[in-house]
Amino acid sequence: MAHASTTFCEDRYRRSFEELSSLGLKLPEGSFAFLASEVLNRVSQHAALQNQMPIQTTDAEIEELSLALISQQSDAGSQFIFDLQSKGASVENVYLSYLAHAARRLGVWWEEDRVSLLDVTVGTGRIYAIMRAMADLFDLPDIHHNKTAVFSAVPGETHTLGVRMAADLFRKSGWEIDLKIGLSHDDLVADLAKSNHVLIGLSGGGEHCIVELARLVVALRISNPKALIFVSGNIVTESREVIESMDVDAMSNDFEEAHALMDQLWTQAKASARAKT
Repeated sequence: MAHASTTFCEDRYRRSFEELSSLGLKLPEGSFAFLASEVLNRVSQHAALQNQMPIQTTDAEIEELSLALISQQSDAGSQFIFDLQSKGASVENVYLSYLAHAARRLGVWWEEDRVSLLDVTVGTGRIYAIMRAMADLFDLPDIHHNKTAVFSAVPGETHTLGVRMAADLFRKSGWEIDLKIGLSHDDLVADLAKSNHVLIGLSGGGEHCIVELARLVVALRISNPKALIFVSGNIVTESREVIESMDVDAMSNDFEEAHALMDQLWTQAKASARAKT
């Protein structure tokens, strides 16, 4: 199967699916079901917005897509979405009218024991990968003249001195940093979705918050598809191999290196913005 590069990045689709599958193997037992639920819930929430879209789905279409997403043919679901785009469906319609309702249906099937946990994890992994493959179709967040980013501790993390110090140091070097501390997972994701930042820095104090970090990154890849994500803190030292499967853009637990990497990400974001104009 060959997807048009202007509408669907097949390489990113395969890479994202493989990374999410690898992540499931590296996290504590049972954690991948937790991530699958996050994908299903996060995506299916968009179904409530379907009435705002000019194209309405049919039950037969959602049934076909849902079955394709859990079929033994790894490209069946992505081919369904590619065909929709070829017929003129916008990225908003794909998200809100198709993938959202398919995610909701997989969730119902899971609750009713009509599909196995393996089916659901495969299906949600493919939904996530499709969304990542379409990320370039979304509008870029606003790129300001000054370097700007949002820093946040992983929800539930009590060791926040490091991220506070990092925010202060970046501010002293000329960055505008919006610091988020003490928010719940859902509140943080909602806040970041509205803030439209191009750079998001996440900090964790150690391996103890690796599952929450994974959940947060998955959620942000759905709610902020064009954002660049940077991870810092002791969690990088203790769980680098796991974070490498999270589809983040950069990570470091050294301030000087982190500063250089953030500068690189900012340059990358500005270059992408210029290319779109």
